[in-house]
Amino acid sequence: MISPRTAAAASASGATSGSASGISVAVSPSAVNLMPGQSQQLVATETGSSDNEVIWEVNGVQGGSSAAGTVSATGLYQAPSAVPTGGAVSVTAVSVDDNTQSATAVISIADNVTINPLSAGITSGATQQFTATLNGSASTAVTWSVAGVTGGGAATGTISTTGLYTAPSTVPSSTVTVTAVDASDSLASASAQITVTENPAIASAQNGWLAGAAQAALNYGCTSVAVQQQPTETVTQAISLFVQTAQEGSCLVLSPISTNVSTQTYSYAWGGNVNGIDIWYMSDVNEMRIWNGVDVTGQP
Repeated sequence: MISPRTAAAASASGATSGSASGISVAVSPSAVNLMPGQSQQLVATETGSSDNEVIWEVNGVQGGSSAAGTVSATGLYQAPSAVPTGGAVSVTAVSVDDNTQSATAVISIADNVTINPLSAGITSGATQQFTATLNGSASTAVTWSVAGVTGGGAATGTISTTGLYTAPSTVPSSTVTVTAVDASDSLASASAQITVTENPAIASAQNGWLAGAAQAALNYGCTSVAVQQQPTETVTQAISLFVQTAQEGSCLVLSPISTNVSTQTYSYAWGGNVNGIDIWYMSDVNEMRIWNGVDVTGQP
């Protein structure tokens, strides 16, 4: 038997080849995408020869290898269990009658990640379990992120290493994206979209909290009350900004947000004169508790 040439000498771009002898080889399909462990039947057609006999190679090795995948004498290619270096291999059929004639199929191999569910709608503070599959099998070998941040954050929600998403206590400004990334191949990922809406129980308790806090401030002596929910700046910055525009007798209520609807807390007011204006601020020195708009402790 004539020894076939290696795949390196074979045509790397064309699926067919021909020669002066009249023999030519074609391989079909000429390009395939697979996941690790999958298989693909390739068909070689030899014209100008009576026996249609070819020898199959993977990356120039007859029969292939464990790293690049194997191919049977009938052209059945079996991808390796892991993505090969470079992410693609060449499978070549070489004519036995004329080993200068061959044809090559390019097999691209990549991990495939899927996520379930692809979308979800939950309320603030609630949870949603996501699962990921890697190459068709359930897998924990993925890294979870929320809005591009591994593990998520307070503003968009957090996610555990097992895919359990916890929505933030306040509704995000837009839909949240949860992503699972293959731990061994950052190019392989899948994402899901989450719509977070306000939890009615939390909203009701929060509204009651705000009403009670504002009333307590008025009872203390404030002539007007500014309520600021979940300040994005620090307390010191919030006070500084308030002082710049506050009128005499004004009071600022800084509202914390909590998913615990049984008790939501705020701090009661103290007063002072800043640049000739009486400023009242809901301080953290003394705590008050409001439930359903009723002040249950420490009203001044």
